[in-house]
Amino acid sequence: MSDEKNEAGSGTRTLSRSRVAAFGLLLFLDFIVVVVMLATDKNLQTDFGSLSSGYYSHWYGLLAEGILDLIIAAAVLSTVSLGALKRRSLSTRKYVVVGGLLWTILAIVAMLAIVETWSQVGFQNMSQFSQYLFGVTAYKDVKPYIPWLYDLLLGMYILTALAGVVATRTVPADSK
Repeated sequence: MSDEKNEAGSGTRTLSRSRVAAFGLLLFLDFIVVVVMLATDKNLQTDFGSLSSGYYSHWYGLLAEGILDLIIAAAVLSTVSLGALKRRSLSTRKYVVVGGLLWTILAIVAMLAIVETWSQVGFQNMSQFSQYLFGVTAYKDVKPYIPWLYDLLLGMYILTALAGVVATRTVPADSK
């Protein structure tokens, strides 16, 4: 059975399809922002110009983040769109949504913790790297990039996490 009895036993409870779908779509939008960042940030691609071939390790880390966003978005969306998964138990579907929420929280923590790597990318201090990442105008003396993309991605992850929290709440089965 896809729904579970509520505490009073008077009805069934389920995940809201629209809330779960919105969460999945936000995860997909996170993926899109990551792709744009990977394609446009020449500093991320070349370690601020020190690499002449290949990509910098932080670029691969962001690539992995984007791939996980896409996989988790597909998993979350499949719980509301694929018949076989829609018929799974509430707890099974909720595990998928909670897993997506946990991933999003981990991504937020990683995005905030990345400033600790300031010395790996050649900045003099953490403040300079923070200004590069979170500044709304381009940092001086670096290769071309879109300065507000990191802010956008962090904001998107926060919005996605909030949507994930809402998506994990059950509703009466007749109000899906």
